[in-house]
Amino acid sequence: MTVSKPLGIDDESGFAFVKEMLQGDVTCAINFDRLQKHPEKGYIIFEFLLCKETQKVTPWTSHPNRYWHKNARKFIALFNAAHALNATLYLVNYAKEGTTHEDKVLVIKVMEIDEQKGITKEKVSQTSREKFSAWFRKLNRECC
Repeated sequence: MTVSKPLGIDDESGFAFVKEMLQGDVTCAINFDRLQKHPEKGYIIFEFLLCKETQKVTPWTSHPNRYWHKNARKFIALFNAAHALNATLYLVNYAKEGTTHEDKVLVIKVMEIDEQKGITKEKVSQTSREKFSAWFRKLNRECC
């Protein structure tokens, strides 16, 4: 077993460096929120999608297809990367702790995407913050 460390302070310096280097150019890349390799399930990609309190949707009612016209490239790139790695792609809607919808987490397992229409095949699970944490922690431990 490889020894790792708990997550510490978020390192946004890489993002800031890339932004500086691009000097305002449109980016042709996406950032992965999380990539891990499971000993049996293979690679797993997580993309965490924050639902802000000011939005009319909640983590349970929001879906990437609702704003596909604005963000299709991101989800297509994530899906293509998952396909190339033979990985599972999970999109996870959540709200910040301490907000009205903090206990609503939506997990979308993406299986097919149509570049024009959006996600066409998926498995969706509405869950709580506590249940998601238990599942996520178990999965994380299995990947160590």
